Amino acid sequence: MDGKGTTRRGILKLGGAAAVTAVTGTEAITGHEASPAGFHLGTYTSAGGPGIAAGHLDPTTGRPSVESSTAVVPEASWLAISAAGSILYAISEQERGTVSALTPALELLGTVATGNGPAHVAVHPDGSFLFVSLYGEGAVVTHPINADGTPAAATDRRSHGTGAHAHQVVVDPLGAYILAVDLGRDAVYTYALDRQAGSLTEVTRLELPAGSGPRHLAFHPSGTVAYLANELNSTVTVCAYAEGVLQPGQVVTAAPETGVTNYPGEIAVSPDGSHVYVSNRGTNTIGVFTTGADGTTLTRVAAPSCGGDWPRHLALDPAGERLYVANQRSGTIAWLPLLDGIPGQVSGTVAAPGAAQILF
Repeated sequence: MDGKGTTRRGILKLGGAAAVTAVTGTEAITGHEASPAGFHLGTYTSAGGPGIAAGHLDPTTGRPSVESSTAVVPEASWLAISAAGSILYAISEQERGTVSALTPALELLGTVATGNGPAHVAVHPDGSFLFVSLYGEGAVVTHPINADGTPAAATDRRSHGTGAHAHQVVVDPLGAYILAVDLGRDAVYTYALDRQAGSLTEVTRLELPAGSGPRHLAFHPSGTVAYLANELNSTVTVCAYAEGVLQPGQVVTAAPETGVTNYPGEIAVSPDGSHVYVSNRGTNTIGVFTTGADGTTLTRVAAPSCGGDWPRHLALDPAGERLYVANQRSGTIAWLPLLDGIPGQVSGTVAAPGAAQILF
């Protein structure tokens, strides 16, 4: 996690409006005409963010413009959307963390307690369950989803034990297994879901070298390859994947620079599977890799600037024309044009205090 009051082995201490650095020449993220491409922005309210914002992209320039916001979910550091796009889910990254459901227009539908320090939420593709990773207590929590789309009380809590910091939970491409990425345990846990009981059962586990600090995982469109961003040793591990089992293969450094402490934040894959993107917090760059014919080999092809400080998150727009970066410490959103999958120089930035995640 990256929020106020959270310490991750001394990596980052961020809290309060003073933690947001002003950026000269950066426009405010408000006041422009809407376009068809919509987005939601999750922010840290402790760093001056609005909580959750909703807006659109200018179809010509790509500039994001916020049209509405709500502080009903404070410290809204991670968002997820239902498969139908009708329900937005948001965690509140606090000691007494919650998960909430909202309409895309940001009307609150319901909130339930989930546990200490939620870092990530995932929706099962069939809309039946929510899964929340708890960084603060090193556990994964299962919440059934009610008929109206709101989260029900937790039905299961899987603890990873001493030193655990569950950072992400992902439903595999077939909806068959739940994968929990644990930074503190240097492991990725694979669970099977018992739908009747609303509970998870561990079926296998990938153990990584000590000190790797796995943070986030992203699948290749084939569903047979996954890429794992390791925060603490600044690497990316390529894994073959089948029936819940991850088999590690190639390991590459996330950033080419030497002598700079770097912590990968987010990892994303292009829709056609040809490129992998990693946000590098430290070098303030985007690591860009091609994936090879079968997705199992990463080759670095670029490392452009992220356009700000501490790129916590990145995402490709729905048209695949631009890459958007949420720069947490500078409190900005930057966007870069994509040419054959490779980002160019930063096209522009807008002010977005407490920027944590941009969701399309």
